[in-house]
Amino acid sequence: MNFYDIKEDWPRVKKRWEAWWDFDLYDRPLIVVKAPRKNPVLPPELADFRREDYGSRRNFDDPGYITSAKLHELYTTYYGGESVPVLTYGGSVGHALTFGCEPIFRPESIWAHELPVNDGADYPEIRFDESNYWWLSLRGTVEQTARASEQRYWSSAMLGNSSGDNLSICRGSERMLLDLVENPDWVRKSVKYISDAMRKQFDALYGLTPLTGLEGYVNYVECWSPKKTHGFDADFSCMISSEMYRDIFLPPLIETMSMTEHRIYHLDGVLAAMIHLDTLLDIDELHAFQWIPGDGRWEALQWLPVMQKMQARRKSVFCYASPDEVIPLLRELRPEGLCISTNTASEDEARRLVERVERMYK
Repeated sequence: MNFYDIKEDWPRVKKRWEAWWDFDLYDRPLIVVKAPRKNPVLPPELADFRREDYGSRRNFDDPGYITSAKLHELYTTYYGGESVPVLTYGGSVGHALTFGCEPIFRPESIWAHELPVNDGADYPEIRFDESNYWWLSLRGTVEQTARASEQRYWSSAMLGNSSGDNLSICRGSERMLLDLVENPDWVRKSVKYISDAMRKQFDALYGLTPLTGLEGYVNYVECWSPKKTHGFDADFSCMISSEMYRDIFLPPLIETMSMTEHRIYHLDGVLAAMIHLDTLLDIDELHAFQWIPGDGRWEALQWLPVMQKMQARRKSVFCYASPDEVIPLLRELRPEGLCISTNTASEDEARRLVERVERMYK
């Protein structure tokens, strides 16, 4: 299987993504749709492959297993519309580990222990050491899985998190909330240190992703771009005021954005969105939002005002919907800068959905 077996009509797909980043329209909105591939034929080396639990350590630092998992997905998944095959590094705690945390592997997720505070100290030591096991593991995994792509999938430079989220993992969210009241200067200094170190990590990892042999770049949201791209986030921000967010966490985040050309913000949870959306809409460096309303709130049509507000500020939108919601969403939202992600039960259903969308814009 080669790239053109996986991604049909690539020249048009590429132009649609290019237009989307510019809040423009090539010929129609983007539809990212995945489905089980019809009559998949697996190579012998993948015939008996079985996925382990999400929180398995093999999903985290076993490049051979991670590559096999992605290839198994390639052979069994139909990537319709503007969907592209992306390998992302598993576990959003991954970069907190590079600052000294140790992982906790659970079947459903991966967590991390808070950093210990040494006797006589008030705060933990947060330090990025390039000989850190988890940094070497991350860098080695990105390199090996990118080489193994052989022009079949893109490799994301990293999954996340922001410097603020990584600090909250290192320190513990409750303790860090107290720190923001008792010693905001320590938080500000620590966030800045982590942000500067992560920019060094970005440099190293972005230099490895072209080893896939494919043109362009991807982010963990699975958006393709002809230029360096990344998904930014600050989930910790849902617990603080907009004033505190702007003062302490936003400046280093914007500095990190300067390392990429196309930036999308992972807006996770209604609470965080409602508190900080106006602040984020004012950031010129942001091109797009990944809208994640949160558990129990997934019905896409109820969030039309939020997405329309983003579009009114010329910010592209990446949202999720059920197949039945796709056409109603298209009727209510601007086609420029719109990407709807969905999953269907079959490849035939996915193809029919894309064809229906295309007929709307002819």
